[in-house]
Amino acid sequence: MPFKTPGANSIYIRSILPKEKDENVRRILEYADAHMIPVLLPETAALLRQIVTLKKPKKILEIGTAIGYSGHVILGACEGHLYTIEADENSLTKANEFFAVSGYKERVTTYLGDANEIVPYFSGTFDFIFLDGPKTRYIQYLPYLKRMLTKGGILLCDNVLFNGMVSGEKELVKKKATIVNALDLFLRAVTADEDFMTSVLPVGDGVALCIRKDN
Repeated sequence: MPFKTPGANSIYIRSILPKEKDENVRRILEYADAHMIPVLLPETAALLRQIVTLKKPKKILEIGTAIGYSGHVILGACEGHLYTIEADENSLTKANEFFAVSGYKERVTTYLGDANEIVPYFSGTFDFIFLDGPKTRYIQYLPYLKRMLTKGGILLCDNVLFNGMVSGEKELVKKKATIVNALDLFLRAVTADEDFMTSVLPVGDGVALCIRKDN
C-alpha cells in the first residue's frame, strides 16, 4: 500500500530489481496502475517472494487478497495451496479472474467476507501466513494466527510502520491515530511473545517477520 513518496533507498532498490518476467503478473500490475489500486510495493514483493522460496510452504493463509497480486507472488514461488480472504467483492472477483488466467485456480481457495468473522473459525494449521488486511485488526487476529501457525512456520505482516507514523519518523495524522495505535500494540505484542522470533524490517511500508519457535 503506497502511502508515501519513496525515499532515496526505496528508489534505488526499485531501480535495481529485475523486471517482472511473468506476463500474467505484469497484467495484474498494469490493471492496478490503470485503476489506481494499491498493491504490494516492489521491494516488499521481492522480500515476500524470497521468503516463500526459502520456506517452500505447503499450506498458506493470506488475509487481504485484493486483486491477487500478492497471491501470485506467493504461488509463483512455491507449490503450496493458498487460502485467501477478501472483504471487497469486486476485488475478489477480479482476483479470481487473474488466478484462473494464470492457471492457479486449482491451487487457490478464496473466501469473501470480513476476516474478523472468518479467521476465528478456521481449523487446521498453516506453515506460512501473510497478513495484509485491515491494520486495526492485526492485534485482534494475532491469537488466532498464532494458534494456526505450525512450529517453525512464518507469519509475515505488511504495512506495520504505516508511512513512518508508528515509529514517529513521520508526524502522526490525527485521523490515522486509531490505526497507528493498533499497529503499535500489535508490534509490541508480537515482539514480546516468547513463542515468536520477530524482526521488524523497514522494507516498503514496514514488515514484521515472525517465526514460530519450535520449543
